[in-house]
Amino acid sequence: MTTIGLATERAAAGIAKVYVDTWRSTYAAVLPHRMLLRMSYERQAREWSWIIRNRADAQPVIVAADADRDVIGFTSFGLSRPGNRPAGGRFAGDGNTNVGEIHTLYVLPEFQERGIGRRLLSAAFAAMLVKGYDCSFLWVLRDNPSRYFYERVGGKAVAERRERLWGCTLDEICYGWPDLRGARHSDR
Repeated sequence: MTTIGLATERAAAGIAKVYVDTWRSTYAAVLPHRMLLRMSYERQAREWSWIIRNRADAQPVIVAADADRDVIGFTSFGLSRPGNRPAGGRFAGDGNTNVGEIHTLYVLPEFQERGIGRRLLSAAFAAMLVKGYDCSFLWVLRDNPSRYFYERVGGKAVAERRERLWGCTLDEICYGWPDLRGARHSDR
């Protein structure tokens, strides 16, 4: 039985494990190995603990926990960062639209394809609606093989960009949900 709920600081070590293991699995053929090998469970646990403790209102974290495994997936979200907003359209934020952004969404590889990512995304969209967000988006590396998940759950490709990250120039795709009232039910 998988439960979905707001993260507490106790979940930080589990979130760190999901974060590091998922990055290493997903990006092994995309990002430099030295960057992936430098990732640290301890450093990530400290960062996620700080986020949960100090940014719970601005950047909530929702976890999926399995009875046998503790944290098996998580998402974090919040008000969109202006520098991340796709240019033009509803997601650019016209002053009348509260634009949300999914910052992270990770599920351990052995738990993928079980609906956990859908449930986490749906929970994030529901929480965004409560906070008054109208729409949401996220950026994903084009070479991320999991990016098609976002299309399966109703995300529309709305922008592309090239980013210099970790010493590499990488292509990213922005997926958007222009109306969260309909998007939050995309897991049915």
